[in-house]
Amino acid sequence: MKEPVKPAPGRRARKALATRHRVLDAADTLFARDGYAATTIAAIAEEADVAVQTVYAVFGNKRAILSELLAIRVVGADDAIPLQSREQWQAIEREPDPRQQLALLAALATQIGNRIGGLYQVLAGAAGSDPEMAELHRKQQQARYKDQQRLARSLARKGALKEGLPEATATDIMWAIANPNTHHALISERRWTPGQYEQWLADMLTCALLASGTMSQPRS
Repeated sequence: MKEPVKPAPGRRARKALATRHRVLDAADTLFARDGYAATTIAAIAEEADVAVQTVYAVFGNKRAILSELLAIRVVGADDAIPLQSREQWQAIEREPDPRQQLALLAALATQIGNRIGGLYQVLAGAAGSDPEMAELHRKQQQARYKDQQRLARSLARKGALKEGLPEATATDIMWAIANPNTHHALISERRWTPGQYEQWLADMLTCALLASGTMSQPRS
């Protein structure tokens, strides 16, 4: 099912969206450079070249800024459609070939990691001292787990998982390997290219999850 096409926004709405993006981009830069705790609303406003009151009016507080940053970076869009309802994820679930399913998951995980950058590290750091951020971190991890659980269930129904590998364990493996922290470590710290990471992730998931006789099906 295709995602609904929204009418083009008017001039005022476009201006408001541009301001929102400036604030989010400014916060992203400052969170990565200075950390969540050291970044103030005033600093974000200055970086975005907007009034402090504008930041408060649009977002309310710093937690809301980080929460929205994560939400739009994960799906790559401003709307509220969750990942599992988007065409790119649904294409993974529709794919009949288990190996291709994992290759598509690796591609999507790489794209998400590229967009998120170090935001997961920012969130994890903030969670250590802020209970509300700790709850946001927990919810982010849980949402990712539920998405991967759907794929594990799809593989299990096809009989594609390794013999004796439970669906729950397969989900745990995907959750651990296809992880934004791993993406950050290999691409940002070890300087892998996104292409290297995507291929490695697809290979790791295939080796860890699929039965040895599960081969890609020929395309007609």
